[in-house]
Amino acid sequence: MLLAFFACWSLQLILGITVRNPLTVVLFVCLLFADNKAKEYKIKKIPGLCISVGLSAVVSYFLRTKVTEGFDSSLFKILSLLILSCGIICLCYIIYEGLYALIKRDKKEEIPAKYQTVQKILDKYYDLINTPKKTFIFCFCLCLLCWFPYFLYEFPGIMTADSLVQYEQIMGLRPYSNHHPMVHTLLIKLFYSIGFFFTRDAVSAISFYTVFQMLLFAAALSRLVMEIRVISEKNNLLMELISVIFFALVPFNAVFAVTIWKDIPFAAITVLFVCHIIEMKNKRASYPGFIVLGILFSLFRSNAWYAFIVWSFVFVYSFRKEIKKAVLSVIIVLLFVAVVKGPIFDRLGVEKPDFVESLSVPISQIARVLVNDRELKPSEKELIDAVIDTTYIHELYAPDYADNIKELVRAGNVTYLESHKGEYFKLWAGLLPRYFGDYVSAWFDLLGGYIYPDFTYAVGDIDGIMGNDYGLVWMPKIGGKLVVKTKEIFIKLGGFVPIYGMFWSIGTYSWLLIIALLAGIKKKIKTPEMWLLFLMLGTLLIAAPNLEFRYAYSLVLVWPLFISRVNSSKQA
Repeated sequence: MLLAFFACWSLQLILGITVRNPLTVVLFVCLLFADNKAKEYKIKKIPGLCISVGLSAVVSYFLRTKVTEGFDSSLFKILSLLILSCGIICLCYIIYEGLYALIKRDKKEEIPAKYQTVQKILDKYYDLINTPKKTFIFCFCLCLLCWFPYFLYEFPGIMTADSLVQYEQIMGLRPYSNHHPMVHTLLIKLFYSIGFFFTRDAVSAISFYTVFQMLLFAAALSRLVMEIRVISEKNNLLMELISVIFFALVPFNAVFAVTIWKDIPFAAITVLFVCHIIEMKNKRASYPGFIVLGILFSLFRSNAWYAFIVWSFVFVYSFRKEIKKAVLSVIIVLLFVAVVKGPIFDRLGVEKPDFVESLSVPISQIARVLVNDRELKPSEKELIDAVIDTTYIHELYAPDYADNIKELVRAGNVTYLESHKGEYFKLWAGLLPRYFGDYVSAWFDLLGGYIYPDFTYAVGDIDGIMGNDYGLVWMPKIGGKLVVKTKEIFIKLGGFVPIYGMFWSIGTYSWLLIIALLAGIKKKIKTPEMWLLFLMLGTLLIAAPNLEFRYAYSLVLVWPLFISRVNSSKQA
């Protein structure tokens, strides 16, 4: 496997493709297959190694500039050269193995047992962690242990513009709004108030919420790992161990654990909700728990609420043997959330997200038509001019960011847009067949990364507290050049290491979900929880404001459970 990995890495550097390009996976699988196939034959290793080292030295010398030109850091330049040399040795040796095997065709009398080392590790792991409860405790403690340095470094927690908007609401500096979920804002306020009561310091008070979020997040992920053990016993120990390592050691999980965003508690709630639905299918969970988690799921994200409404039909069908309980549970969730979002929030004066916020995709598509200077009918141009000033649209339009155009609409006549929704829908629909290519390009540039992995965007590279006038400042408890550089390297590895880099891309998880869903259909496994996440993905594909890893973070976390579900022999 290591030979195939480093050979793949060298090809990725030589070809100049990104680590998120699906081609890296194809190359790795082909090289792994070739290496494993060649190992079935008697091969003289020394000549192959000598030839491979010689070729590597020559090729590395000629390609040294090509593979280092994309790096500013001297450390990464040296690493890339070392990886190139090592990878070419591995690549040449795999080719040598294959050619030698084709010529000689002398099969070994005995093929050594594969994966013996991995099996020994799994056996020892199971001997130590032999119950679902121990699995939960192990994952919970390991996650907190690995995340704790990030908490100390980012103390009291990472706060971006969104976080500060919620802080302003908490402090009464702006009206409450459900643009960022009201329940999340109130949750922050609760722990902030507790923290301020004990510390009398605003910065330290923020850390109380951060600690709560870390505990909730670790508990949810540990619950997921425990569910893998429950549904598969020893059948998926490798996936269980991989998931523990993924949650505890992949840096973006630690960064998000201490970032004050709505997406993090929502992801934790989604994980708990998914596990609960699976338990219900296996007769191990109750409908009251479904109701509570369904309400939280729907209140913490607007798109989750819309996904739940559609998914409720899937849920009722999946639990049709208990149809009265299923229908009653769904009705309670729908009514409760509708009342909270409607009359209760209205009575409390909570502002609703504005209409323009939901129009990211259609206004970006129409903007693309305008930026490309396409021909418009007088009536179409009149409708557009009634809402926005198109003078600076060429300068404002950004293919991967809808907010500029949304702000242009907000600066125009939003009232006219809201009172003529039907006419503007006809405008959008009328331009669709004429400028279909512009529409598709606009959508793909804005949201294509949710399904195609090879998009470049930052993941987990945020630090500290954004500048503000409220006295909230970043107060790291650990620091120094070593700490800063170590964190920087950990984050950058996601854009440097092939195969591993795929896990830093939303598109990877979308396809893992789709593959698991198709496998479940083929095996006739009822997977209502996968359909819920599939619908969540659908809401992002039609209404997300831009491509952000955190928007699909709940999808990122559940992939080990889905794979275990379709691989498990214990199905309901």
